[in-house]
Amino acid sequence: MTVMHEAQIESGALLRAMLEGFEGFCYVCAPDYRISFMNAQCRNRVGRDAVGEICYQAIHRRDRPCLFCVSNQVQRGETIRFEMINPADRRWYRSVNIPIQREDGAVCLLGMVTDINDRKRAEVVLRAAEFEMRMDNIFMQQGTTERCRFGTIFGQSAPMQRVYEQILSAAATDATVIIYGEPGTGKELVARAIHDMSERRARRFVPVHCGAIPENLVESEFFGHTKGAFSGADTDKAGYVAFADGGTLFLDEVGEIPLLMQIKLLRLIEGLGFTPVGSSQVQQSNIRIIAATNRDLRERIGKGLLREDFYYRIHILPIHLPPLRERKDDLPMLIAHFLDLYGDRQKVSPLTRKLLERLKNYDWPGNVRKLQNVIIRYCALQLIELGGNDTPSRTLLAGTPTIRYRGDEEKDLGALVAAFEKQVIAEALEQHRWHRGKVAAHLGMDRKTLFSKMKRYGLG
Repeated sequence: MTVMHEAQIESGALLRAMLEGFEGFCYVCAPDYRISFMNAQCRNRVGRDAVGEICYQAIHRRDRPCLFCVSNQVQRGETIRFEMINPADRRWYRSVNIPIQREDGAVCLLGMVTDINDRKRAEVVLRAAEFEMRMDNIFMQQGTTERCRFGTIFGQSAPMQRVYEQILSAAATDATVIIYGEPGTGKELVARAIHDMSERRARRFVPVHCGAIPENLVESEFFGHTKGAFSGADTDKAGYVAFADGGTLFLDEVGEIPLLMQIKLLRLIEGLGFTPVGSSQVQQSNIRIIAATNRDLRERIGKGLLREDFYYRIHILPIHLPPLRERKDDLPMLIAHFLDLYGDRQKVSPLTRKLLERLKNYDWPGNVRKLQNVIIRYCALQLIELGGNDTPSRTLLAGTPTIRYRGDEEKDLGALVAAFEKQVIAEALEQHRWHRGKVAAHLGMDRKTLFSKMKRYGLG
């Protein structure tokens, strides 16, 4: 036996002893995914010695390679590290994947996985306590201990106090957040508040309305494209992901993302990067994802419209926003805020007690957004119009014989047309309960045009 051979045996024994003594579980698998080594921790977790078996079948109990598998990168000589929540037990793990070259030239993957759940939870608690102390100092300086508003969010009811606490907890971590709520409850406002309170507040907050992107353009919009990638791609273009680097990417209507794009976003969330359309170069982007939906995502999983693994990866920190009908104690504050915001220059008369009672008894199917539009219309037309089961549907205030915009004589034709268009879109949104796809079809325009006009007129 040569000295070199003895050294190889000694090195192999040393490596095996180190891996066996590793507190986490580790394994080695070949390019064909077959396991060639498992330490004691890994054998205990799997429940048997699975050497010779396929890793994704034995360890992860899947019938195909894992979406977060990094075997291809490791075989190129890269060491890949990432943290993730295991959807099976909902615990945080850190995975380190190292290339090992065999004598025959093949590159195997050495995977070392450590449970970091206690550390991650402790970090969340510590950072939440820091944010809570900061906010308490702000409230003490204001001479109040009750949160009446949180940034641009108004409300002092018990349901909103719980939302404020959840915002603080979410801002104290970098984990993925999903916000549930009916249309008009303020999901984007909450997402912005989380971003503005987080350590990413100095970087961009990039909102993406997923339902407004045509399916054939969704990958290019998210990941960008290179010049010549497709017809019309005249220059290189960065996508939302690159634009939000270092900041927050807000995915509104996340349930509308196509299945194939869900796979690509899942890889991005797992830290495996993205590839612009027309490029072969993997790029990285340090982003925090906040998603929002008004749909039942579990129902969409059942219909095959949402991948279960994608759902579990975005459903880390859920926040449920209450509809306005469940927080009517906040109506006076919200009404006063919108009157101050939209009626100051016009010196709008205060609402009578009778009108306030009507507003309080209404169920607000469009939530705060509808209340906002009702007050905007009141400031412009001096009328309250609720529609639906409200009787009467129109109530003209005293001394208003006809519907007129204030200052019509001072407006040019373009301003009058814009004001009319805004009112038509607002009424269509209410008629179709803020289902933007139906509204776009009703008005004869595509969803992207509708979103653009809604943004221009402050309708959501």
